[in-house]
Amino acid sequence: MNTYYHINRNPDCQWKAGDEFDFGHEFNPYWRSFLEKGASIKLSGDKHDAAKVIKTALNWYSRREPVPLQMKGYHFNSVFTLKEATDCLVRSINIIRELTLEAIRKEFYPELPSRHKCIWLSPDDELSLQFWKNLVYGSHNRIFRVEAEGIIHRTAQKWLIMGTAPLNEINSLAHNYWEGNEAGGIEDEIIFAGKLKIIEELIDI
Repeated sequence: MNTYYHINRNPDCQWKAGDEFDFGHEFNPYWRSFLEKGASIKLSGDKHDAAKVIKTALNWYSRREPVPLQMKGYHFNSVFTLKEATDCLVRSINIIRELTLEAIRKEFYPELPSRHKCIWLSPDDELSLQFWKNLVYGSHNRIFRVEAEGIIHRTAQKWLIMGTAPLNEINSLAHNYWEGNEAGGIEDEIIFAGKLKIIEELIDI
């Protein structure tokens, strides 16, 4: 079995050396976050659909339309609204990316792990680990060295940066992703389904 790193962001993680897990059968937390949660903005303690709130704020900024009662408590700060709109856009882009990648995987690369049910690993390389540590934000991140036995797909991370490109281009990027084109750099990501064994937790690395 080959060894890899895994950055675990779960604040309730209880992993320890010697533990073994089986991945690939259930939706992972990343995909579940899209299934179970939408983009919302709190107003007076209640959650409201973020897109509707942003649209109402835009109408007020541009046309000074009367503010509905349900917008009471909104900040009406254009910079903050832009940040909220950007967050919504990024979320929508990521959902489109994941749906596209999964549709193309099922049709053309069914032997590879699903990003909806995989766990993410990084190469057993200190430069690669440092790259992913800088990219994966979180105050609860813990780093484990692991052994993996199962289906592994390594690919260049750059194919995930799809943005608002035309659908034909997004499809092309998706094929590059699943074909593993230009893999071998420190920025590669690895998705895995199978049996994972915890070798050790890395402290102060």
